[in-house]
Amino acid sequence: MPNDRGKSVLPSRTDVLIVGAGPSGLALAAALRSQGIDHVIIDRAASNAVHSRAAAVHARTLESLATIGAADPLIAKGRPGRSFTVRDGERQVLTTPFNELDTPYPFVLAVPQQTTEEVLERRLQELGSRVYRQHTLLDLSELFPGMNALVSDDTTGEVRAIQARYVVGCDGLHSTVRTQTGIPFVGHDRPQNFALIEFSMQWDGPEGEISFFFSPAGLLAVSHLQGETYRIVALVDDDTPTPDLADVQHLLDTRGPTAAGAKVKKLEMASTWRVLHRLADTFSKGPVFLVGDAAHVHSPVGAQGMNTGLQDAFNLAWKLAAVLKGEAAPELLDTYNAERRPMAQGLLAFAAQLHDISTMSDPVSMRMRNDVLAAAGQIPEVRTWLARRLAQLAVAYGNPEGPKPAVGERMAPRPGMAGGLAWSLVLPTDADALAVKEAVESTGLDIAVAADDELPHAVLVRPDGHIALTAPSEQAAQLPAQLTQWLNRTQ
Repeated sequence: MPNDRGKSVLPSRTDVLIVGAGPSGLALAAALRSQGIDHVIIDRAASNAVHSRAAAVHARTLESLATIGAADPLIAKGRPGRSFTVRDGERQVLTTPFNELDTPYPFVLAVPQQTTEEVLERRLQELGSRVYRQHTLLDLSELFPGMNALVSDDTTGEVRAIQARYVVGCDGLHSTVRTQTGIPFVGHDRPQNFALIEFSMQWDGPEGEISFFFSPAGLLAVSHLQGETYRIVALVDDDTPTPDLADVQHLLDTRGPTAAGAKVKKLEMASTWRVLHRLADTFSKGPVFLVGDAAHVHSPVGAQGMNTGLQDAFNLAWKLAAVLKGEAAPELLDTYNAERRPMAQGLLAFAAQLHDISTMSDPVSMRMRNDVLAAAGQIPEVRTWLARRLAQLAVAYGNPEGPKPAVGERMAPRPGMAGGLAWSLVLPTDADALAVKEAVESTGLDIAVAADDELPHAVLVRPDGHIALTAPSEQAAQLPAQLTQWLNRTQ
């Protein structure tokens, strides 16, 4: 992405200051811009990250990216896969049927994080905004009702103050926002090292999937990117140097399917790192919020990290917009921490389980693991549960109870629902559509009305795709007024 700095001076005031222009920060900025919210996004880097770790975008993330017009451009640059598949050499142990999921995007998209960032930044520019690159946050201090941020222009050395009503830290593992705000980041290191390698090769291995080889020699995950480019993530010993071309060939020969005949041609990049598990004590403190790796980091097994950060961003974006537009009470922002931190806490536990299962080294335990997974893989309900969990379609807020779909659950996109970050009222066919239309108009809110003949009751869907309210079809016209009360409730 070209560097366009210098076209405008860093503003001295903004509604939302976003620190960090990785995927989460860029998505948040684009989501705010699409709702007409003033913001400033800064990043100390001169350009997008090169050869970063994330390489899979799940269905729920694509649903969210579609609301800002970024899903289709990203899909065009990636490679859709029908499943995550666990293999032991030639043997298929377990597969996740993403292609059977109730979503407009029934696949996992293999695409480098760098490409995701490029697509998001381009979309942000199309919406009329930009990233202030080579700008570093130096200090944060309270300035009621918001925060005062000192930001340096790293090319000139100039330091400017920005007064922001809200500040969002999307600045990663070593977040300055989190540190300046004094939020503890608690966790531990995992006792394994991983290698991340991109290269070109020819092979006859499995296609249309992201493959996890549970080999006696160690874990190897293979994803096919564009053209002849592949990416592998491999468990390696602590003292392993950065792999070279011969090392990559050896990893494929000893851990992948022997019949695939892998021939590595060119090494693009390679790095090693130790897995960290960390969780912030809170995702918000006053007018400051943490998103993505600034709030949670964990094992890459399952490809949940970047996807979770993007879901953080969309959860927060519509709430900030509603409050800043005067459509909701400030207390609505308290639900960001209340919803996203428990979800992230559960995700860390899930990622840790996947990590431990994937990194077993005892031969007896490994054989038992593979046999158990193979038996579980014969049960359709298990395969579907795992696919929904990995695709993040199973995320729900609170404890959804009663007839489905219930409050807190994700509502699968349906024709007629809002295309952007707006509310949707989805009705059973026996609801009084005229009364609903009049009730919607009386609120002054942007609410799309759609019909679904399979719904047992009416549902009011939040801009991030989760259900806020439900009602029997004969009471559907009451939901718009209930929404106004819901938005302005106090905690």
